[in-house]
Amino acid sequence: MKNSLFVLEVVTFTKKRRRHKDDYQPFTREVSEVSFYKRLEEAETGISRFLEEHRAWDDIYCFYICQVPLGVSLTPYCLDSYAVWLYDQHGTLIDERPYPTYRFGCYFCGRPKEKLRFHIGDVVEYRSKLCIVISVPKEHYDSMLDELEDSYCVLYLDQDFDNHEWFNHGHAECIKVMSPRFPISQKVQNQITHVKGWYAECQKKQG
Repeated sequence: MKNSLFVLEVVTFTKKRRRHKDDYQPFTREVSEVSFYKRLEEAETGISRFLEEHRAWDDIYCFYICQVPLGVSLTPYCLDSYAVWLYDQHGTLIDERPYPTYRFGCYFCGRPKEKLRFHIGDVVEYRSKLCIVISVPKEHYDSMLDELEDSYCVLYLDQDFDNHEWFNHGHAECIKVMSPRFPISQKVQNQITHVKGWYAECQKKQG
């Protein structure tokens, strides 16, 4: 689209102290650097240049390139934009939202299966927490939906196991979900297995 800029965001992470040695590594994320380009290819070159100049950095979480309109106030950029591309810590393109957000008159119509990075049962990171994917976007929708529907439904590991009718879950936009960055201990893996089994039993009871 004309009259737009490509905003490159460098996202880094900071480890936090663990309460127990076999807990999953807690961490926070933040946008550490922002730069602006006229074309997508220039922004992608900006990722390569950044990696070359910051070889010693071991805290890069990912990169986002957001195509945003000129003359419109947007913060953060990826919430309202024409498109967003997600790159891993090595600068490899791993996902995208190739359509404008609802604010700019576009509707989410579905996500092709080949564009799904994760599937039901996968363990992922969302908002710095481990989650289990319990549903994925459909390929086609007949109704008019916004970009928030382009998401995985994820189940958090901290659940009220006595409540079989309510689940601690979230709707994670596809471009904000990542593979686990840190090792998963046997203790956490046991917790994941327990949550999966409990959720399956809840689904059976609900018919």
